[in-house]
Order: sequence, then C-alpha cells, then structure tokens
Amino acid sequence: MNKDNLKALYRGSDINEVWQSYQNERVIEHPKLGLISPNEYRQSYHGKPCPFCGKKMVHGKANYSTKSRQEAISRGYQYKTQNGKNYINHAGRFPRLYFHPHYVTLDHKVNKARCPELLFEVSNLQIMCWKCNQNKSDNNNFEAEQDYNFVSDLAREALSKYKKL
Repeated sequence: MNKDNLKALYRGSDINEVWQSYQNERVIEHPKLGLISPNEYRQSYHGKPCPFCGKKMVHGKANYSTKSRQEAISRGYQYKTQNGKNYINHAGRFPRLYFHPHYVTLDHKVNKARCPELLFEVSNLQIMCWKCNQNKSDNNNFEAEQDYNFVSDLAREALSKYKKL
C-alpha cells in the first residue's frame, strides 16, 4: 500500500472502498504482531476486554452476527445509545448483517476521511468494541472524556467509602 496513493483520496466512498478491499491484506505494520491485516488485528482481540467499557469483545461473523433483525434482538444485540435510542450495530445493505454490541472494531483516532494517508497506520488505529466505537463517533476527545469519567467515578466512590477527617 502506497501512502501517496492514499493522500489522493477525497471522497468518503473511495476511502471506504479502499478500507474494505484491504481487510484481509497484510497492510498494518504492528510493532508486536508484525505485518497483519485489519481482520487479523481484530481477531487477535477476541475474548479480551474493550479498553473503554471493559466488556469482553467478540469476533467471528459466523457466531456473532445475523441477517435477521428479530434474531439480533432475541440474542440481546440491541442496546440503548447515549441518546437513549434502541440501536443494533449493522453493516451492509443487501443483506444487512446485525452484530453483537461488543464485536471487535478498529477505530481510526484521526478520522480516515480527514487523513486517508493514515488509513493503515498502526499509531492511528485503536481497538474498541462496536458499541464504544458507535458512542465515540467522530469525537476526537472520546478517550480523554472516558479517562475523566473513570477518575471522577473513582473519586466519587472513594469519597463515599471514606469519611472526611
């Protein structure tokens, strides 16, 4: 993958097409895992906790996706978004696939539409579950906000356990 070719991508559909077409190609130079594909990267995190919500992440379309919305609901894939709306992670149009809320995803820290040359750059990729990725959306402060919420909750819990002197 030539990064100069990626810089020439301007339309979101072109960027997404390149991203999708390289899912099984070894284009990510990971410092510990070596040269791996995006799918291999995701697969290596099956069963590990999401760094943001701590829930165990899953991987494998055969076991953690379905073509039926009703089946997805019965499997417990539906959850509430931050806005309180019911949501099920989905991809594709025909057929549409519905995924487990904690399915492993690769998030681009800097949006791939803004910096397509960082599309496969390991320093711009972070593992998170699909639900956290959905909550993050295009918010580049998401990680800092999660850290702030964690420290605030920790302080609140400590103050409730231990009385002031």
